[in-house]
Amino acid sequence: MPRAVLCAVLVAATAAPLGGHSDENSLKLRMIDGHPIVDGVFVNGHGPYRFLVDTGTSVSHFDPKKARAIGLAATFRAEVVSATGSVVMPGAGDIHLALQDLECAQQTLLFGGIDAVRELSDDVQGVLGQTFLSQFDYRIDVRGGRLQFGPSNGAGTRVPLLHVDGRPAIATSLGTLLLDSGAHRLVLFNIATTSVTRELMTVTGSVQAGTAPRELRINGRVFWRGDVVGVASTDLTIAGLLPVNLFKSVYINNSERYVVFD
Repeated sequence: MPRAVLCAVLVAATAAPLGGHSDENSLKLRMIDGHPIVDGVFVNGHGPYRFLVDTGTSVSHFDPKKARAIGLAATFRAEVVSATGSVVMPGAGDIHLALQDLECAQQTLLFGGIDAVRELSDDVQGVLGQTFLSQFDYRIDVRGGRLQFGPSNGAGTRVPLLHVDGRPAIATSLGTLLLDSGAHRLVLFNIATTSVTRELMTVTGSVQAGTAPRELRINGRVFWRGDVVGVASTDLTIAGLLPVNLFKSVYINNSERYVVFD
């Protein structure tokens, strides 16, 4: 359901009435390496396109070649900041985005930042970020491979929804973590690691990373134990990135500001 107060980038949003979780309010997700991919996104009436559903990204992104093909021209350049640094990207506003019965007008799209997504699948044309997602209540059913909009009566561990720079975050035993469906592994910033063993890719580039053992508890419940990825970061507002693929499902209620983990 649309929120009564819209974010700064999104001036207007409309959506068909949403009820319980039925087939009409549910879309199939392709879970690729733990990342939720959805079909059926329309940009100014053009599409359908395949997008990554990325709860950790503030603004939506679109393939620059696709943008040019449908007549979208950049009207500004903006700095995009991530855990690995920053980069300047072209973009445009006053764009209409639609996904099934959900429609958001006057959206902003950045043209670029999908190289990391293309590592998952070369047929992904964009990224749905918080300027779209934050207007609705929705459940990412990781195990069932569904994206469901509307109310949810599912059981689980409920915690308050925090916001950091327009992105969803929650309090955990490891600190305040950004809820990031675009992340594959649990990432912690500025921790001691055993050795440099992997590379972390984001919209702004890649950095070398190490690992360290940790336990994740949310509201006293142990959800996961294993090796987290540790990277250096200048972002001191959060302790790291929490991927949705650690859970069976994650329900994000933006209208009442809470999250349910199962």
